[in-house]
Amino acid sequence: MVASGLVVAGLCALAVGQAATLGRYPYLQNAGSDRVTVLWTTAEQPASAVVQYSTDRSYLLAAEAATVRFGTTQTGLSAAYFQHQAELRGLRPNTEYFYRVVVDGQALTSGDAFRTAGSNPFTFLAFGDSGQDNLNQRELARLMLRENPALVLHTGDIAYESGTFEQFQRTYFGYYQDLMKRAPFFPVPGNHEYYTQNAAPYLALHSFPADGVPSVDRGRYYSFDWANVHFVALDTNMPLENAVTGRGQMLQWLDSDLGGTRAYWRIVYFHHPAFPTERHEQGPISSVVRDRLVPILERHRVPIVISGHEHSYQRSFPMRARERVEAGQGTVHIITGGGGAALYSVVPRPWLAEGQSAHHFMRVTADGFSLRVQAVRIDGQVIDNFELKPPPILAAGATVDAASFGRAIAPGGLISIFGLQFAPRDAAATTVPLPAELGSVSVTLNNRSLPLLYVSGTQINAQLPFDVSGPVTLRVTTPNAASAEVQATVAEVAPAIFNGAILRRDFTVVNFNAPADPGEFISVYLTGLGRVNGSIVAGQAAPTTQLLTVRVPVEVRIGDLTVTAAFAGLAPGFVGLYQVNAQVPEGIEGGSHPLRIVAGGVLSNTITLPVRGQPRPPPEPEP
Repeated sequence: MVASGLVVAGLCALAVGQAATLGRYPYLQNAGSDRVTVLWTTAEQPASAVVQYSTDRSYLLAAEAATVRFGTTQTGLSAAYFQHQAELRGLRPNTEYFYRVVVDGQALTSGDAFRTAGSNPFTFLAFGDSGQDNLNQRELARLMLRENPALVLHTGDIAYESGTFEQFQRTYFGYYQDLMKRAPFFPVPGNHEYYTQNAAPYLALHSFPADGVPSVDRGRYYSFDWANVHFVALDTNMPLENAVTGRGQMLQWLDSDLGGTRAYWRIVYFHHPAFPTERHEQGPISSVVRDRLVPILERHRVPIVISGHEHSYQRSFPMRARERVEAGQGTVHIITGGGGAALYSVVPRPWLAEGQSAHHFMRVTADGFSLRVQAVRIDGQVIDNFELKPPPILAAGATVDAASFGRAIAPGGLISIFGLQFAPRDAAATTVPLPAELGSVSVTLNNRSLPLLYVSGTQINAQLPFDVSGPVTLRVTTPNAASAEVQATVAEVAPAIFNGAILRRDFTVVNFNAPADPGEFISVYLTGLGRVNGSIVAGQAAPTTQLLTVRVPVEVRIGDLTVTAAFAGLAPGFVGLYQVNAQVPEGIEGGSHPLRIVAGGVLSNTITLPVRGQPRPPPEPEP
């Protein structure tokens, strides 16, 4: 928990006496834009353990640590130790924090720092098959320490030969502690981690994101966001086997997780590669990865996958349905298994774009619309250097109204366009008239620029011109010298009500806590009522002095009752928003009533109108 400055003031007066014995140096886990977890160990059980932190080295904030004892029977080590875990929450994005661990009033560390995730470009490292405790691993660790990564991915086989507590301490923390104290590590388990109690030491020594992961599998697979990248870490050991035999949920979770992200980039990583070229080319797990996991990744158009297991560097051409495709049309599979273990040879294959039997690590920079990938050999030389700049991808039925997401759209209406790889970060228009380009993304309709309200990695909101009808071609263009097109049809009217968009005359919202009164005038806000009487250009706000009414007759249906609209036209002062004013019938019963707008004979979607009052009693039976 986070303590106040007054509480921490007492902690700053550090006690004088024998300091606890620091075992494992503090390391960072489960970091994001507003959080980080700090873990460390001591030989003794303390009375108190906290992490003190601040942005200015004053250390005026503190997070208490939970402490767990690890006994010799559990770890196989010669002595017990105590692991401490502090959760720092409520942090600011893209902010450097200084931290130190304090045990029983003694500061055991000082001067360490980390930076939270932000929306800015960032660089991360990736490597795997490292933990053999040799000179190659040591030299790569030294090279990576020179980097300034935001985070580090490890693709498994972290602690040879069997992933024991002792091997983790010697071949993982012993090599990377200076990097781990300033950059969070996000690993996945390899097959060697499973040699000890199904990866029990691996799970015990890390703290992973847990949101949405089934409780039985927490720590084995997970996902997290960093800037405009959605990372997905999978376990291709036991969870994959369980998933394909109907005893686990990892594949269903993966499908749902990828379907739910709005991030521009999706990067998935796991241990066993789909397209190895040598030792594991015919391996049974790689076969299952190709058959069961890759189709999910391709369905969600994942642009890059990172694996290990093969002790070399390999990069495939873009792949889709096991065939080579054009750049931007498939998934690039990278194997980074040269972290220190004995190397395998690389065999030429039709899908292999680059490969080298070399100890190495990967340096990846996410910078807006591009992803720069470099493989750095043990001598510091870059052995592969390429850039991904994927085109926008439009979803099936990509264009819908922006209110109910129905397929019908009308002149002057607000629309949403759904797909992937539109804008690297969210952007909303802040000026009127609306811009024709937002977040470096533009949309045209029959080669006419559309005014844009909002763009993100997966959605664009725009307004249609008032003078368009019939079949049209919409084109989305990004700076990646690429565009995508979709065909649509603009109808005369396509009424669609925004959810929760019923207001009173005083502009308060009508809802179940504040229902409408019988006889009260309400305003319903929607899109898709088509052309108006008067002159206006798409992207401009409707005038407040001269009301622009729609050309078609409009009615409001409340349950079985029909009410003539008192006003139907563009909402004054707004862009692309229509307003229908009507009076709630005097004799209407209290309760919830379905409400629809009928424009030119076309029905809108249905929303609920809560009305104050008691339902009428049933009629008296006739004598």
